[in-house]
Amino acid sequence: MIILPSPRLSVDRWLFRGIRVAAVAVAAAGLFLLIYFFIYPWKTGENARFRMGSNERRGVPSYAYEAIGTGALTLNPRHALGWVSRIADELVLIAYNSRPDINPAESTLLLSFKHGKEQIFHPNGKTLFLQENTQGRGLLPSQEITSLWVKPILMENGSVLVEAGRKIVSSEGKEGEERGQFFLAQQGGVPAQFNPVQHPFVREFQAAKVFFRDLLIQKYGGREYAPWRERAVIEFASGSATYACFVSPGDYLKYVGGEWTLCSKEELEREVPIARVKVAAEGRLEAEVWDAMGYYALPIQLESKRIVAELLKPEALLTGIRLRNGTQVSGALGKRRMILKQGDWLLKTQTGWRNLRRTEEITNYLYRRLKGDLFIFDAIEKEGGRYLLKGNLFDETRTQSEPFALAIEGDAKQGKAARKKKPAATRKAA
Repeated sequence: MIILPSPRLSVDRWLFRGIRVAAVAVAAAGLFLLIYFFIYPWKTGENARFRMGSNERRGVPSYAYEAIGTGALTLNPRHALGWVSRIADELVLIAYNSRPDINPAESTLLLSFKHGKEQIFHPNGKTLFLQENTQGRGLLPSQEITSLWVKPILMENGSVLVEAGRKIVSSEGKEGEERGQFFLAQQGGVPAQFNPVQHPFVREFQAAKVFFRDLLIQKYGGREYAPWRERAVIEFASGSATYACFVSPGDYLKYVGGEWTLCSKEELEREVPIARVKVAAEGRLEAEVWDAMGYYALPIQLESKRIVAELLKPEALLTGIRLRNGTQVSGALGKRRMILKQGDWLLKTQTGWRNLRRTEEITNYLYRRLKGDLFIFDAIEKEGGRYLLKGNLFDETRTQSEPFALAIEGDAKQGKAARKKKPAATRKAA
């Protein structure tokens, strides 16, 4: 008997089974590729080598993709091979002239060799010939032309590309030259010629005080000094003298005549130390300082310290106030009786109160060459039938201020009458 296939077999059932088989096959293939990727011994870095392939058998060179960047044209000393690797391992970049007023093309590199103690100042882009160390293993610079040379080139991003070359002689006696390249990693450190402790410009900057508000500038600066309102104040001390610079991030300073002064980038001088403000916010100031040689940017950070000093009491400061006219009063300031007029700035010194009248004195006080509590006489105003002397009082740091309104004992007419009666009373007493 012949049995025919049952018509009940569903075509859909076969299609479903086919899809399941295909899914299992795809999953197995993916798992195999994943295991292959993790288990296969990929060759990188120094172990990378050229591989023979079908292209090579046809005379066309073929390279493993992981070998890119190695060999004679490597750009990383870690991956350098052969004679180039030796130079990359021994040549050390300590620093380069990073002053902002130096053109990178005119910069000088500070180099050293691992087996040599001296540091070498080498112009950017110039050829440096090398020789074997006769007193031991390693390479040293040569004053004469040799068969081995390097040319360090400072790039715009601060990295140093080194071109290397050596002369070779073929088996036929023909002379040639091999070349290679690699980037020289900066090892960092302080140059042997730079000792920060010995330099007064460094000590002054490290010992400076920083303030982030100057209430005198904010209240009396006007249009002329409006840009100073948002600037930080660096107060320097040079011996017993003090002075200040008002700075913002990106500003430059130069050390001339024993003092730091604010200047533009174009005004920087190569023969003197310079500084650049990086950060001036949130209670701290960060700056970089270079000496005249410029091979090391010394980072300096100053923290703002809140100085809470008790302000003088205005009512106890100026007593016996009498009105002389619409703009003048007389009174006892400390132990001294003085005549004050509207607009006077009175500075408290060790010898007593001093009236700052000349422009030079005002300028010196603004730049903190003169320091002390400051009493400013703003105006005479009449309120509620009496005269008031109004002004502001500042502490020595100018971070604290207190407005005041002091009652004047007599008006201008009473003052004149008293002065007229005084001679007559004097005669009567005589």
